[in-house]
Amino acid sequence: MATIAEQSRQLRETEGFLVESPEGAIGRVEEIWVDEANEPRALAVRTNDGRHALLLEEDVVAVQHEQGWVVAPSHPGLLELEQPRLSTNADRGGSEPRIVASWQTTGAILPTAPRPARRRRLPFPEHRRSAVRPDSIERPLWRTVATLYAALVFVVAFVITLAFVIARLVSGAAY
Repeated sequence: MATIAEQSRQLRETEGFLVESPEGAIGRVEEIWVDEANEPRALAVRTNDGRHALLLEEDVVAVQHEQGWVVAPSHPGLLELEQPRLSTNADRGGSEPRIVASWQTTGAILPTAPRPARRRRLPFPEHRRSAVRPDSIERPLWRTVATLYAALVFVVAFVITLAFVIARLVSGAAY
């Protein structure tokens, strides 16, 4: 069984991870919430139905960094989050006020409506798949072959033209 210190270390760098339960996908991790000692204690989750919820550290069964998953128990206690709030606080040492953004739980537990798990998974999570730049996608083979032939035709035409131009400059006649 993992200790609390090991569990909080596992929660680091889980933003964008898929939150899964035995019933299926629940949502994605939006933020990692830390305590006064800057240790991760909860995960802000965007559920599949678009609501915001808080998954406490105690409700996390495992974190699989290789697959990009946070595993939660069956019917986890997701606390509903209110809308984010902005407020200003007077800075103790300075004259300018500080802007503070915060979220609070409503105290209500959200019912989870997980998406059924797919039968086969790709070896990398969805958030990493979407991060692939369009220019790094492999082109079709016919387009690559056509590009190579066009380049070859250009090089041959350039060499032939260069041969005629050099002959004309040296002897005064192209042939």
